[in-house]
Amino acid sequence: KKKKTLAKTLDQLSTTLSNLSPELQPTQKRLVEIRRELATLGARRTFHTSDVRTLQEELRTIDNARVDGKFLAPDGSIPAGQALVTGLLEQCFEDAHDLIASKDEISPALLPIYNRLQEIRASLERLSLTHRWTLRETDLFAYQMQLQEVDAMRRDGKFYLEEGEVPEGQAVLNFLLHKSYRLVYKLLSESEPVAEALMPIHNQLTTVRRCLIEVKKYGGPFTLRELYPYQMKLASIDNMRVDGKFLDEDGNIPEGQAICIALLNECYDILYELKATIEEDE
Repeated sequence: KKKKTLAKTLDQLSTTLSNLSPELQPTQKRLVEIRRELATLGARRTFHTSDVRTLQEELRTIDNARVDGKFLAPDGSIPAGQALVTGLLEQCFEDAHDLIASKDEISPALLPIYNRLQEIRASLERLSLTHRWTLRETDLFAYQMQLQEVDAMRRDGKFYLEEGEVPEGQAVLNFLLHKSYRLVYKLLSESEPVAEALMPIHNQLTTVRRCLIEVKKYGGPFTLRELYPYQMKLASIDNMRVDGKFLDEDGNIPEGQAICIALLNECYDILYELKATIEEDE
């Protein structure tokens, strides 16, 4: 079974690379190099945040070369291989953000939560590499429950001590939650369909997520007021749920619950992560 999965992975990779146009090959090659450089930095015991920031700036330059989200050829056409290069770009942004978040100090009181989230994320990353095509929603249920248990420890996106204090390390934990929810969403989206009745909600959440990712990607300075519309939109979608479920017009529970809820949770966590960044800068 593992051999079949590996063969399928290699076949898909081979097909994807063969569809990469010559115009995008230099960009793809540089992004692979950047990701390798980020991995090298992450493997060191210590590294300078400025080294990561330099690579982030280069990623932003590459990102800014896109027009309406597409990389264009010199003649203005849209060359093949967009998904591969865009996926690499997004992964590089994630890796860079991960490294910067890892430099933040974490209060000893939050270390048990931090370690638990690291374990969940590592397990989900292993699943995404080895079982992504054979997973069912039930396989991910335990991970979703664990994430929701951690989520329930927060108030307004913050982890508090018993004394009511807000310890250091909020941004790191929010990032790990966001990353884990994102992995759950990606795995579910490859194994679970979304019913037509839920597509409007799914599309709205996808749009909100894309906007929040853009805000996070380019950093501040920004204010809580600028994040308020996203918070209101998420709250309005959240309020559509009945006993935690999105229902259709007939009161039935359509397929795609787990995907939409994972996406909603991810959006909240990006938002909380951004808020934590603002508060740490103040």
